[in-house]
Amino acid sequence: MTVAEEKFSAVFEETAGAIKHRGAYYQEDAGEKGMALLEAKFKDTKLYWLVDVKEDRVFSARFFAYGGKISLVVGDTLCAMVEGLTVDEACSLLKTDVEARLRDAPDVPAVPESKIKAFDAVEELLKIAKEKYPAAKGAAIARAAIDKADFQSTTELNLAAQAWLGLTKDEQKEQIEIVLDEHIRPALMNDGGNVQVLDVTAGEKVLVQYQGACGSCGSSLGATLSFMESTLRKHIYNELNVVPQM
Repeated sequence: MTVAEEKFSAVFEETAGAIKHRGAYYQEDAGEKGMALLEAKFKDTKLYWLVDVKEDRVFSARFFAYGGKISLVVGDTLCAMVEGLTVDEACSLLKTDVEARLRDAPDVPAVPESKIKAFDAVEELLKIAKEKYPAAKGAAIARAAIDKADFQSTTELNLAAQAWLGLTKDEQKEQIEIVLDEHIRPALMNDGGNVQVLDVTAGEKVLVQYQGACGSCGSSLGATLSFMESTLRKHIYNELNVVPQM
């Protein structure tokens, strides 16, 4: 093999000396940006794309390669080329497109003939990326829907908590009495008992006193207390604690 055949283009050597896209993306990165994480691996190279699912457009691309300098240059060049393209556009690129990007002159190959086979990985990687994108997009959409539901639920809980804690003690006791009358007292009274609300402290501690048969019932500190507390939490405020006066 002659020295001329071993020559790499100046663009190739410049790229090799300043690799910009080496690295990985993770689901946390995609989630923070509301994007899909698309991964594709073939032999010694793995691609990581963050894709805007609204436009199916590659927002950012990274890669890892372990096959030496030429694999690094091919991976870095491919990442630079796909950023800003739709997934379909990116996956339509050919190995010849990447090699041509590295040429100094249109008619002079960027790498020696013996190294040209390294560009075969381009089309294999893009084929895998195209196959995997629908699943990656679906997962991103589902994750976004869950995050939105969690946010709405948290917001609603926060608003409910603010509303409850903004009431006066008398107003809080009134709300508790309403829930007790509707959900708790009928069952207690059927067994000859009742419950009285004595105090509400800091909007969280509800001091109660059992009356009648409930005062001597073993479940007043177990099942009955647990049911009362869970019912008040469900209908009023999730941080309520019911404490019976002994």
